[in-house]
Amino acid sequence: MATRRELPADVAAAFDRVPEARDRFAALPADQQAAWLDWIDRARGHRTRAGRIDELIRRLLPSSAAFAEEEVAEPAGPPPERYWWLWLVLLLLLVVGGLLAWYFLSRDSDKAVVPNVIGLREQRAAIEIHDRGLDVLARTAPSNRPPNVVFAEKPGPGTQLDKGQTVTIFVSSGRLAVPNLIGLQEPQAVQKLQTLGFKVAVKRVASTHPKGIVIDQEPTAGVSAVSGSTVTISVSSGVKPVVVPRVVGETQGDAVQALTKVGLDPVLQNVPSDKPAGTVVGQKPPAGKEVDKSSKVTVNVSTGTGPATTTTTTTTATTTTAAGPVRVPHVAGLAQTPALRRLNTLGLRPTVVYVRSSQPANQVVSQSPAQGTTLRRGSPVRVNVSTGPNPQPNASVPNVAGQDQAEAVQSLRDAGFKVAVLNRPTADQSKDSLVVEEQPRAGSSIPGGSQVTIFVGRFTG
Repeated sequence: MATRRELPADVAAAFDRVPEARDRFAALPADQQAAWLDWIDRARGHRTRAGRIDELIRRLLPSSAAFAEEEVAEPAGPPPERYWWLWLVLLLLLVVGGLLAWYFLSRDSDKAVVPNVIGLREQRAAIEIHDRGLDVLARTAPSNRPPNVVFAEKPGPGTQLDKGQTVTIFVSSGRLAVPNLIGLQEPQAVQKLQTLGFKVAVKRVASTHPKGIVIDQEPTAGVSAVSGSTVTISVSSGVKPVVVPRVVGETQGDAVQALTKVGLDPVLQNVPSDKPAGTVVGQKPPAGKEVDKSSKVTVNVSTGTGPATTTTTTTTATTTTAAGPVRVPHVAGLAQTPALRRLNTLGLRPTVVYVRSSQPANQVVSQSPAQGTTLRRGSPVRVNVSTGPNPQPNASVPNVAGQDQAEAVQSLRDAGFKVAVLNRPTADQSKDSLVVEEQPRAGSSIPGGSQVTIFVGRFTG
């Protein structure tokens, strides 16, 4: 229960002037008296306080003399305070906030944020970017996305640019099935490929087919290829091919006679060899290959001054090797090509395996067997090569064994790989200038852009 408070001096003085008001105040409950006195105490300034005391007296007295004799109900509590100054502060804050918003918005009105348009069609992507006040530069490139769909943008989504700056979008040219071109005339085949967005390489070959007819193609029909990649078509020259005769082991005169007899043009080249001087120790193209009439055939003729070699004969092929075992060299830490060259020169057969590693891409991170191990020539040595910290998606290594060097290099590049070429001696003339091995082996799944090393046979006689 609230206790009655002692009246402040100024309030008591006012009641002394109006005893009737004092009596009515005394009759009020203690909580109402306290509410009135608190209300008066909250007044700011002497004048406001005096006004509130007058308001208390006025509320306690009857409203007019006519009702002086009537019972007057207890006056209500003090009137609510008017916090007008709070509203003024709020209004001021709103004004200041509006001014700040206007300042920042007007300051950034010349800026724009690059939208995310990846996955949109080119036209829609251009509209999205233009709507932000930016310019568009479209570039077409192969990708696994459907044709005419944006697969990348530069700068990336969310970048803030000045209005009028350019955003480059990369639009997919897609992947297409290579059409069947065999049997078509060369102009028809070329036009068909170019219409689909492929590049064309034409190779003339001797054939019994009519001149100008496509008799072969690479890649084959139905293979999925990126638009913009090269399709090689073999076109008949219309001339019946000539089978190159075998002249290795013949004398120079007999070889020339055998070649000219079938309409071929021999090109003589003297090479050091332990064979008797004037003996043919090599030829290119190899025996049995079909070529156009009047084609050149390079004939390597021994000078009789070469070093002796040790020849080992098997049931399948004849190979020339130096005698004795070899020690495995240290190749870990080298780049792939020098490492493979070092092993290949010693007569060892490097086997390349790509492994995930934080080491730089294309660096040998380990080998097996270890350095110093004694092996027979022709033995395999595993070489683990780093893919680098951020390898591209994997792709399958195409089979180029048996192809000539130029064709093999083109096939691997078309598949998205880098190519290194190393020579490997061979006594099998049919393998001269052809790919006898590739590492990693055909069908391996390795990161796109990785190196594939091809070993090209070099006939040694």
